[in-house]
Amino acid sequence: MKNFKIRIMCTILTVALGITTMVGCGSAEVNGDRTVLTVDGTEISLGTASLALRYAQAQTDMYYKQMAALYEGLGASGQDWEATPEGESQTSGELMKADIISRLEKMAVVKEHAAEYGVELGQSEKDRIAEAAKEFIESNDASVLRKMGVTQENVEEYLELETYYRDAYEPMIKDKDTSVTDEEAKQSTVTYTFLSKNKLGEEEAKAAMEELLEEYKKEDDIANFDMEAPTEGKDDGYMTSTASFGDDDDEEGTGFDQAAKDAARTLKDGELYQEVITGAGGGGFFIVRMDKVVDPEATEGKKESLEREKGREVFDEMVDKWVEEATVSVDEKVWQDVKLLNKEAYVVKVPETIPEPAAEEELAPAEEQ
Repeated sequence: MKNFKIRIMCTILTVALGITTMVGCGSAEVNGDRTVLTVDGTEISLGTASLALRYAQAQTDMYYKQMAALYEGLGASGQDWEATPEGESQTSGELMKADIISRLEKMAVVKEHAAEYGVELGQSEKDRIAEAAKEFIESNDASVLRKMGVTQENVEEYLELETYYRDAYEPMIKDKDTSVTDEEAKQSTVTYTFLSKNKLGEEEAKAAMEELLEEYKKEDDIANFDMEAPTEGKDDGYMTSTASFGDDDDEEGTGFDQAAKDAARTLKDGELYQEVITGAGGGGFFIVRMDKVVDPEATEGKKESLEREKGREVFDEMVDKWVEEATVSVDEKVWQDVKLLNKEAYVVKVPETIPEPAAEEELAPAEEQ
């Protein structure tokens, strides 16, 4: 018997170990055979759109639940799909449905243009997709699939669109300029010690850090000593780590405090900042040492990241242009039959052979998913 892993496909309202399928709370069956989206010569069925929607819903809910595990209470019940976010006129569920249609439009035009870049599905790939779809259908309760409006043909259609979307990426950007210079990617690396003011209070925390800084200054080899060692055995919540950042990186982009970063930029290799730094976020205090003003390894990693980012931008621009030029039709009446509500609840088995959806912001055509 093949091994399967359980992925949640819709909002789970209860935790029940050993239960592999839970029928939706009052959900009506959906006829997924109808066409919901037409992009030039490509028709996409409602069942395929429903599957894509449920996958996206699951990813969002799992994110909220993961946040709940880290931060007590936050997102414990998942996304509130019936709430209207601030500044929006639609509910979260309606916004998600719109996003799915937009994504399917992009996938459809990529499939339409794929042959121009020598991308096509060979028989072995088609066989793999068919087998994966078959496993998916056989692994799940028929009543749940009917409520989702999903058939084997829908799963195959979805996987074909995903495959074209992935496989066309690299050929599409192959001849485009996605290069990044070393100067653009330049990264500095620091080692820092942080102490939150929440445990000791602001004055005590700062005093403790000033005492620690004096210990650091007594080290014979400032550039190479272990900054964590003097904090061992002190039950005050010290955290020592490293961070890399560039000239144009903001705090959000690196996860490193802006005030500590600004202080570090005044240092040369191996130098220790001579004062305790009050974090810009107000959460505590930093001691910072500049390890390398130009870190070759971190710079190379950043360069690769920026090149991937440029590649995605080029890819997105091409796809958006194709969508703009295409004849697109959405049957809103058909799409209304699939609703994204808090009360829905399904657990669906997904075989290992079903790939994760290609995230647009992390599209990596050569990667195994």
